Amino acid sequence: MNNYTVTHLHTELSNGTTNIDSVTKYEQYISRAKELNMKSLAFTEHGNIFSWQKKMLTCQENGIKYIHGVEAYLTETLDEKVRDNYHCCLYALNTKGMKELNKLVSDSHKRDDNHFFYTPRILIDDVIKTSDNIALTTACLGGVLNKGNENIKNKYIKFLQENKHRCFLEIQHHNVDSQKKYNKYLYDLHKKTGIRLIIGTDTHALNKDHLEGRHILQISKKIFFGDEEGWDLSFKSYEELLELYRLNHTYIPLDTIKEALENTNVLADMVDAYELDYNPKYPKLYEDSINVFKEKVKAGVKKRGIDKYPNYEEYRQRVNEEFRVYKQLGAIDYMLLQTKILEDAQKEGIQWGYGRGSVNGSIIAYLLGITECDSVKFNLNFFRFLNPHRASMADIDIDYSKEDREWIKNYLFRMKGIYAADIITFNTIADKGAIRDVGRALNMPLSEVDYIAKNFETNEEELREKYPELFKYVDIVKGTVVSVGTHPSGTIVSPISLDEFIGTCTLATTDKPVSMVQMKEVDKFGLVKLDVLGLDNIGVINKTCKSVGIDRLSPDTIDFNDDKVYDSILEDTTTIFQMESNTALDYLRRILSKETFNKLKLQHPEITKFDILKFTNGAIRPSGESFRDLAAQGVCGENGLKELDDMLFESLGYCLVQEQIMMFLVKFCGYSMAESDLVRRAIAKKGGTEQYIPEIKRRFIEYSTKTYKISVKEAEKIILPFIDVIISAQNYGFSDNHNFPYTTTSYVSAYLRYYYPLEYLTECLNTWSDDEEKTNRITNYAIRRGLTIESPKFRYAKGDYFYDKSNNSIYKGIGSIKFLNKEIGDKLYKLKDYRIDSFIDLLKIIKKININSKQLEILIKIDYFQEFGNPKQLLNIVKIFDDWFGRKSIKKDKLLALGYNIDDLKPFGNETDKQLNKLNSNGIIDMLLSKEHSKTTILERLQYEYECLGYCHSTYPQHSDKALVLDIDTKYSPKITIYKLDGEEIVYKVLKRSFNTNPFKIGDMLQLGKTGQKQKQRRIGVDENGKGIYEPIEGSYDEWLYGWKKLN
Repeated sequence: MNNYTVTHLHTELSNGTTNIDSVTKYEQYISRAKELNMKSLAFTEHGNIFSWQKKMLTCQENGIKYIHGVEAYLTETLDEKVRDNYHCCLYALNTKGMKELNKLVSDSHKRDDNHFFYTPRILIDDVIKTSDNIALTTACLGGVLNKGNENIKNKYIKFLQENKHRCFLEIQHHNVDSQKKYNKYLYDLHKKTGIRLIIGTDTHALNKDHLEGRHILQISKKIFFGDEEGWDLSFKSYEELLELYRLNHTYIPLDTIKEALENTNVLADMVDAYELDYNPKYPKLYEDSINVFKEKVKAGVKKRGIDKYPNYEEYRQRVNEEFRVYKQLGAIDYMLLQTKILEDAQKEGIQWGYGRGSVNGSIIAYLLGITECDSVKFNLNFFRFLNPHRASMADIDIDYSKEDREWIKNYLFRMKGIYAADIITFNTIADKGAIRDVGRALNMPLSEVDYIAKNFETNEEELREKYPELFKYVDIVKGTVVSVGTHPSGTIVSPISLDEFIGTCTLATTDKPVSMVQMKEVDKFGLVKLDVLGLDNIGVINKTCKSVGIDRLSPDTIDFNDDKVYDSILEDTTTIFQMESNTALDYLRRILSKETFNKLKLQHPEITKFDILKFTNGAIRPSGESFRDLAAQGVCGENGLKELDDMLFESLGYCLVQEQIMMFLVKFCGYSMAESDLVRRAIAKKGGTEQYIPEIKRRFIEYSTKTYKISVKEAEKIILPFIDVIISAQNYGFSDNHNFPYTTTSYVSAYLRYYYPLEYLTECLNTWSDDEEKTNRITNYAIRRGLTIESPKFRYAKGDYFYDKSNNSIYKGIGSIKFLNKEIGDKLYKLKDYRIDSFIDLLKIIKKININSKQLEILIKIDYFQEFGNPKQLLNIVKIFDDWFGRKSIKKDKLLALGYNIDDLKPFGNETDKQLNKLNSNGIIDMLLSKEHSKTTILERLQYEYECLGYCHSTYPQHSDKALVLDIDTKYSPKITIYKLDGEEIVYKVLKRSFNTNPFKIGDMLQLGKTGQKQKQRRIGVDENGKGIYEPIEGSYDEWLYGWKKLN
């Protein structure tokens, strides 16, 4: 049976270059090619080779030969920015050709040398210089032979003739006059020169439906390709394609068409298998890596002082064991790379997180300074990180503050001998976006489309039935790539050129090279990926310690048993990492209550409050659902074997983290530590439970009966329920290697907050100044701690928050206020020593600073310019200044529209029929100022503060029975947030009938009546009638307001 190879094909990934060029995914084309029994398939995206490795592997999985190609844009020159953009298709004929093609495409994306101009471009001369490892077709009507002038065409034809063994003239089947004319030209050229014809399809869609979906998405995005009228861009079978030529292109003999079709297979046969290197590619910084590694580890032993520990022999054995694994897995160069980065960062004063992820199980990582977690001291598991029986690459994640993270990212791209690139991501259309896009293109009413989008998740079946045409296209366009971005933290660092190996591109959003392949492809290629992660809390800790003048606190130096710190956590978890939610606070109050903690200590005397803090971090996650409430009642897990309970003592007898599974497999089933990690991982995979659970059961019974002297019956009784626990912990649990440093971050945050509240909370306010809700919480907490948060005042406030120890105050930073910025605050602060006699004089200066009218209004409303007058007065002065400063004349009708009395102004200028001119503007301003005596009421002040700051801060203790309404929630029993004039923000519940009888709204001032407390309740089930059953929550109360009077 005759067949051909599709050699000119575009998927949705062409959208990364040309914008909505296709809605078809590469998997769909491959599936269709397989249905048609095609043996090969070429992908030729516009100007890119995105996700080419995934395409290749998917082709191979389906028995199809992958051909590595691109439809490139050619230009005659880079010296002039001309959009000539000739098209041609290039194909890699072997592995060398793949590298050559990748380099050409990578270079075409460079923006600093004019390669990229609207589109990525390759010089025609560089195409002419390509080796015999690259094949070429002349592509579509956009090619040189159709668009170029005679000079460039002749030059190009000469190249094609000289390389006719690897070059083809591409004819296409589209039934339009321009294509027919071009096909005829190519046919004549073929006869004249002997350059072979090849049939290209310029495929952009799987089928007719996908063509319609493509068109609909283009309409929605207002993208139009005007020259496609009459084109058929859908995927064709051999028979369909031959029939189209038979019907529409009779000017070329049918035998010639068949030969051109066969030449697609000829091209495919020219392509040899691509031999790719999937081995780990660790950058090598030192010739003698092993000895350098040993020396750095020895230095770490001295620096950390572990050689003075009584159990040093345990450390020494652990170091030797880890060293053997690092060497066996070839990961020594990787560890040296991480060490080098951190050593150089430390020279710049940069400090990183205590640790993140499984690397904290490595004592060598601790000695090298990569992590601050002593895995021997804190019982962390190395084989969770690296396993000699698991051929996976070392992978370390490190947390930095926002500012330090940027330095590290830039450093990676400056490292000598290293090729670095960010990792590409593809932004796609989600379900709701697809509904809106298709609805817009189908001219559906916006309100109807909005309703469908909002109700799709809860009412999908009914909506699909009601709107079949809409959802026909929604299903086609959803998931379509619409733009390209970069991974927020991942950066590739490679010892080999990425331009050649995987291909790189550039984006308008970054000046750094970006990989052409995605994260999983990077991993598959054995490339090193460094995750440079941001964690604000680390920045807060670092800056606070620096501000206080102490060394950065660490797990080695902090007291984990400070009851005052734990008491402060139970009072309030504001700013405490991982603990800020009401769920976490409520749980901590239950499990660390004196009664519960004492119960737990009776059962496990070794347990500490830090263990409970770690336990809470896991228990509030899905893995803790089955036992978290029991633990909060002081009930420890009992597993039928004392030794098993003892092993789990840190998690109160419950299996909480994945390392406990590993320890169970070692101590109770006879696995080695390395084997235990493999089994743990396998359980979570498809089919893993069926393969390993029977073996675990058998080994437990056999091992425990011998080791712990229990009967087979007892062993069976223990293991069956514990297997369910294992599966749950593996599927939903997380790592103690990760939990320990992250809980340490939580505790250090609480420690600094308790002992150094002024410095710590100042850093918190600066760090989260862009988060209005969090800023309000921190501000309210600071006030509760007895600190004064001074509102910004002229001559005192800067761009950032800063503290004053002399009066225990924090001055609010201008940059933290919505619509303002740090630059404004710092510019105004520079005026602090100026002698300024009036607000008008200040306004004259401010005209020279880049402050707009909205920003000035905000500064006035928050009473920033207090020394010059009250807010209402100053707002009126600004109006006077804007109306009259520098004015020479004014029309009478405008004067009246501005609200002025003409008679008041006549003495300050000459009057004509229509205007006043030759004005004495300074005299007018002085006259108007003499009449300005406005006052700002308490209500106006508070409304201004809440409008501009998101909270109120002015206090009026003499009016403690009055309050401003900040928020109203009427979803259930009405719940109101008010600001009492004595300075307290409080949430009250009110009776629904009382609220309906005596309503009020946000912004109203109330005189408060009777208040009281009711104990909170939580639902614990339903009775036989379906009504909820509730129980009181110990120590938790709602505040209720029973009466009020509206004052405004």
